[in-house]
Amino acid sequence: MAVTRPSAHAPARPSVWSPRVWSPRARLAGFAAVGALAGAAAVRVYLVDPARPGHYPTCPFRWATSLDCPGCGTLRALHQVLHGHVGEAANYNLFFVVVAPILTVGWVVAIARAAGWRRGLPRVPPRLLPAIPVLVIAFWVLRNLPLPGCTWLAS
Repeated sequence: MAVTRPSAHAPARPSVWSPRVWSPRARLAGFAAVGALAGAAAVRVYLVDPARPGHYPTCPFRWATSLDCPGCGTLRALHQVLHGHVGEAANYNLFFVVVAPILTVGWVVAIARAAGWRRGLPRVPPRLLPAIPVLVIAFWVLRNLPLPGCTWLAS
């Protein structure tokens, strides 16, 4: 029985788990679509105050547990930021007020990279990436503790 070996020139079969490689044009279109959706959502939040009940759905985690999730208060905070009240936004969700500019810069950097600009763009050090879920979980726990220093983190 002869054993057939794959030829060195044969194309490799794509793996089910291999990441998809998108073209720069497709990435740019995707980032533009995300920006357009975020802009439309921001216009809606600017025009319709989330602090008034009945316009937006209730947080399912808060409904089920009566505790704040990391995202509770984000719509109200965004509404306040869009109206220029950053201090009031921090009262609703401090984490959002700190992270939103970082995410915006990341989105702009991603668009610049997709457009082909390579000079002087910041990168997140890979060692910091595991800290992101740790920070989110720490904020989640701290904002639900009934301690004097933590109650102001609640939405």
